[in-house]
Amino acid sequence: MKAVIVAGGNAPSKDLFFKEIKDANILIAADSGINTFYNYDITPNIILGDFDSADSEALNYYGQIKRITFKPEKDFTDSELAFNNVLELGATEVVLLGCTGTRLDHTIANLGLLKRGLERNITTSIKDENNYIFLVSQNTTLYGVPGQTISFQAFGGSVNDFNIYNAKYPLYDYNLTLGDGRTVSNEFQKDPIEISFTSGIVMVMYSND
Repeated sequence: MKAVIVAGGNAPSKDLFFKEIKDANILIAADSGINTFYNYDITPNIILGDFDSADSEALNYYGQIKRITFKPEKDFTDSELAFNNVLELGATEVVLLGCTGTRLDHTIANLGLLKRGLERNITTSIKDENNYIFLVSQNTTLYGVPGQTISFQAFGGSVNDFNIYNAKYPLYDYNLTLGDGRTVSNEFQKDPIEISFTSGIVMVMYSND
């Protein structure tokens, strides 16, 4: 069961939004994420948050939709509350939109949701106009077109014996740590990229300018 959460960061483009919701079973608007649904004339299944940044016109328009309201002073971000909700509903795939933008603190917190999904064997990703981000904890085959940019970072600790095969810049038996520039801006060639490692979690980032 696929869930799409739209949060209050940079709004997804119309193309990205409709691409992700077309096969979704659950649509969640997290706080000002409701503005995206309103602007694209799509009705979410659930609206939740403290609504400190949601447009009042959008909230009024969706007055009959299930709404879960929280106090502004809370221990969770609106994105996290939405993520908790789709876990309870039994989602097996979660796509997070509107989860990057000007608030770096929220972006970092949203990256943490990727780990929560990984721990529960739920396919979880963050997508925006320029990035597709997810975590892996085992050897993985990655697909892309020649010249497409892909980067790797350690997430939550070192990644041991890290290898990159079939990329423009191969790498072997490397101890990957967070912030390492050696694994930024690699590129696909004609074959899929293979990565392998003995321990750790790798953050995979497909990016474009």
